[in-house]
Amino acid sequence: DGPILGATVVGPGAGELIHELMYAVGWEALPSEAAAFIHAHPTIAEAIGETLLAAAGKPLH
Repeated sequence: DGPILGATVVGPGAGELIHELMYAVGWEALPSEAAAFIHAHPTIAEAIGETLLAAAGKPLH
């Protein structure tokens, strides 16, 4: 219900994913706002988008 305060990404390729979440933290974005970011398809970055959608109460699947 509030802004994204922090994020953790662990595993191979984490460095390629964390930047998107750090933008959301820096901008104090709500999950619904960050979910509107463009997430490249087909890439693992889509997992970030789907997680944000779920956090906003609008799961993709």
